[in-house]
Amino acid sequence: MTATPAYAHDPFSGASEPTEPYAQPVDASVPKRGCATVTTTPTAPPVDTIPAIQIIYGWHASEGNNYDAYVERIAKIVDRVDWLLDESSDYDQHINFSCRYTPNNTYGDYARALVVPLQLSIPTPTGSYGDWSAVGSALNAAGYDDAKRWYFVFTDAHVPSGTNTACMRPPAMTSGGSSCWGTAELWDSGVVGHEMLHLLGAGHAWSQETNQPYWADIMYGWTDNWMLDQDFNTNYDPSEPAASFYRDNANDPNAYAWNVARHPVLTTPVCCDVGHSGDLLTAQERTIEADDPSGTPTGFSVSGGGWFQVTPSCGNNALSCYYYDNRRSLQMNVQPHAEGKVSVTSKKAVTAGQSYKFYARLRSASAGNVKLRLSWYNASNTWLSDNDSGLFPMATDWPERTLGPVTAPAGATQVQLSVVSPAGQAFSYQLDSLQLMRCNPNCRAGM
Repeated sequence: MTATPAYAHDPFSGASEPTEPYAQPVDASVPKRGCATVTTTPTAPPVDTIPAIQIIYGWHASEGNNYDAYVERIAKIVDRVDWLLDESSDYDQHINFSCRYTPNNTYGDYARALVVPLQLSIPTPTGSYGDWSAVGSALNAAGYDDAKRWYFVFTDAHVPSGTNTACMRPPAMTSGGSSCWGTAELWDSGVVGHEMLHLLGAGHAWSQETNQPYWADIMYGWTDNWMLDQDFNTNYDPSEPAASFYRDNANDPNAYAWNVARHPVLTTPVCCDVGHSGDLLTAQERTIEADDPSGTPTGFSVSGGGWFQVTPSCGNNALSCYYYDNRRSLQMNVQPHAEGKVSVTSKKAVTAGQSYKFYARLRSASAGNVKLRLSWYNASNTWLSDNDSGLFPMATDWPERTLGPVTAPAGATQVQLSVVSPAGQAFSYQLDSLQLMRCNPNCRAGM
């Protein structure tokens, strides 16, 4: 008879696959990610290996070695994490994983090639949790310290889920090694995906000048939410990998910018498959970050009753007084003599008969009303028609306003986005976090 450890670990107790924004497929329908590279000795990959994540089952003597019982479930969770990354957007992008041999066509063999067992030489837990930092020391002592590997450990012991913060900041996002490891004590795709994305440099993402978190995604709501950064304005933007976004709140003295989409362990994003969110705007058109507060917003134009600027600062010259994401927003100063219109200057390519949806966040401390507009043009740049939303009253908490889905009319090849203030009003409002989504076949809901 085997004695039960004082702090027995059940990695599936309390685990529950997240279901938002829609339910994940059943296990049999989750695509097998497979092996992006094969390294016979996982602790010593060849110098010409591609950057990849190494999956490790870390067992402890106090719990015993349950590798054979757990390995296929671990592999399926890894497959789900790759699925959620791909399904977060309408860009095809995947995670490169390292296997220790080329598996045959059975799932069990694939799982055993993907997941490497390692006995964790760490102190036996004497309380509810063991020494989390000791996991990294155990990995390094076992030889897991290669610059082209990022290590993720499914811990079969009471060791908290987490990621070594030394790997979440430059230059660790482009070079792995001894500091680049994460763990999961609770095994489901929400917890594992959250920690694995930390391993790739994703932060918890902050919004608003009040430093509140973004609308829930896997980096804040991993219990229920599996999608990553549905607004495409902070952690992850596969439509524009060269762009970077602040991943820390404005009060963080060590804040830096990054884009998970260009992490070396990810494949090159390819447009377009069918995912939760897509966006046709540039980073500047979404987030208004290229110009100093009080300056002229690059990529935007204004006409009619009013004038615009980058929202002025309030005590910090680098920050707008109000913003939804990153550090700055656009401010429209409405005048009553005519309809005022702020537009994204460039027109975006569209396909007649395809549906599109326009999103924007607006706020004001004053009473006023605005509406969103999609203006359709043909290939000769001739205006065809407009679609307007209803009027939205101003609020102070950055509600997301939407227009659509709207079907592009016959002959349309491009569209222009505008926010319109009807004549007869005098107030100022701030505009941020714009998005133009191609619905294929569905668009995400508004907030």
